[in-house]
Amino acid sequence: MSLNPRNSNSNKKKDGGFLARRAKTRTKSGKLSEEELLQKDVVTADDILQLERITENYLCPVDANIYDIDFTRFKLRDIDTATTLFEVAKPPPSESDESMDDIDEDELDPNAGRFVRYQFTPQFLKLKTVGAT
Repeated sequence: MSLNPRNSNSNKKKDGGFLARRAKTRTKSGKLSEEELLQKDVVTADDILQLERITENYLCPVDANIYDIDFTRFKLRDIDTATTLFEVAKPPPSESDESMDDIDEDELDPNAGRFVRYQFTPQFLKLKTVGAT
């Protein structure tokens, strides 16, 4: 009989512990894939840093926004020259938005407004200091 807890079967963790489970979620290259992340209950910032490219889908559902965060405006600027590089704002509600009460919830896209697509020139990467507000 061994008194060393490392040799005891009763102390072994199911699935081999955290590091073993984490190693199982890696692709052959050591990076995580979008498919692997979509299988997880919780996706962390460290997980995102393991991605090799942009994802085709969102990694969390709309209802994960438990704090009801609503981005209404976003601006990127060159700090050195105070030049606005990109700015987007959510339009104010219009009268037609009030009439949306008649629209079936199934017809609405839950991902509408969750992304902004923009393209920057190669000069953007040469900027020394970029600010976001």
